[in-house]
Amino acid sequence: MVINAGGYFAGGTYEVIWSLFLQKLGAGLDLIGLTFAMFGLPVLVLSPFAGRLVDRRGSRMFIIIGSILPAVMGLAYTRISDPLLAIPMILIEATGFAMLNPALYAVVAANSPIGRSSTAQGIFGAAGTVGFIVASLMAGYLAEMDIRYPFYVFAAVMLATFVLAMAIGWNVFRRPPAAARVATAGV
Repeated sequence: MVINAGGYFAGGTYEVIWSLFLQKLGAGLDLIGLTFAMFGLPVLVLSPFAGRLVDRRGSRMFIIIGSILPAVMGLAYTRISDPLLAIPMILIEATGFAMLNPALYAVVAANSPIGRSSTAQGIFGAAGTVGFIVASLMAGYLAEMDIRYPFYVFAAVMLATFVLAMAIGWNVFRRPPAAARVATAGV
C-alpha cells in the first residue's frame, strides 16, 4: 500500500505538470503527446514479461528496481534543457513502472487473507488513489513556485515510500513466489 501510494503520487504529479514542463522546455503538442504514448509502450510490452519473472523469482528485486528508476528519472528531468531528451528518459521511467506494478500486485495477491482478496485489492487501490489526489493538489502549487519542484517532491515521495515499505515488508518481499510455495508444500 505504501509503495502504491508513492507510485500514484508520481502519476498525479505528471498529470498536472508534465505538459507544462515540456512546454516550458519548448516542446510542441506533438512531442508532448508522443511522450505520453512512449510512457505506455514499456508498460504494455514489458509488464507481462516482468509479471512472469516475478512469478518465478519473487517480487523484491522488481520492487527495488521499479521504485528507484522512476525516482531517479524524476530528478533527472529537472536537469534537461532539450525536450527531446524526455523521450528516452520516459522510456526508462516507464520500464520501472512496468517492473513495479506486477511485483506489487503479486505481493498483494500472495498475502491477502483467504476470502478477503477483494478487500485487500480495494484497500491497495485506495492507497494509490490517495497518493494521486494528494499529488494532484500539491503539484500545481509547487510548479507555480518553480516547475522543477514537483519533480523533487515526487522523487522524495517515491524514495520515502520505498524505504518505508521495505522497512515494513522486507520479509514479505523476500518470500518465494507463490508457485514455488505451492510446489514445496506438496513435498
